[in-house]
Amino acid sequence: MSISIWGWRIGLAAALTAAVLVSPGYAGGKKKPAPLATPAPPAAKSKRHVLSFTLTDMNGHPVKLSMWRGHPLILDFWATWCPPCRKEVPELNAIYRKYRSRGLVVVGVSVDKVQGDGVKSVRPFAKEFKVAYPILMADDAMVEAMDLDNIPTTLFINRKGETVARLEGRGRPGELSAAAKTLFRD
Repeated sequence: MSISIWGWRIGLAAALTAAVLVSPGYAGGKKKPAPLATPAPPAAKSKRHVLSFTLTDMNGHPVKLSMWRGHPLILDFWATWCPPCRKEVPELNAIYRKYRSRGLVVVGVSVDKVQGDGVKSVRPFAKEFKVAYPILMADDAMVEAMDLDNIPTTLFINRKGETVARLEGRGRPGELSAAAKTLFRD
């Protein structure tokens, strides 16, 4: 009986020793320092993508995003059935009212046409929440192109049409307002 217990212990010790000897951090009895990580470039220096698309408004009329070039823009992807989206609409309304005199445009892009009842749901929602900004209807191609895994997803676009920030999810209270202020730094 004692021979089998010792055999098991010796086998375990041998396996652990072998694992240490072949591990990437072991070098001849001395532990190698971990390689230095290359820091990622700051977000401000990353290449900014200029969006260009055409969607329809709630009346079916085509609207080009480029019509707002030269204005700071908040583009909010949302749905009527999304609880966090419902919570952010009042803040977006307040942001729009506060900064529209400075040229800010807020555009809501509903994904209800992709997953929901489309305009049939959006009209009463816009009326109930007194949405003060334009609402466009996203299609499948837009959802795919924007890589929308979460809603709400809010893009902050500078006067040049470059996306400078992307907020996925509801965020903390006041986070939308803080991000909106950064659009006026350009």
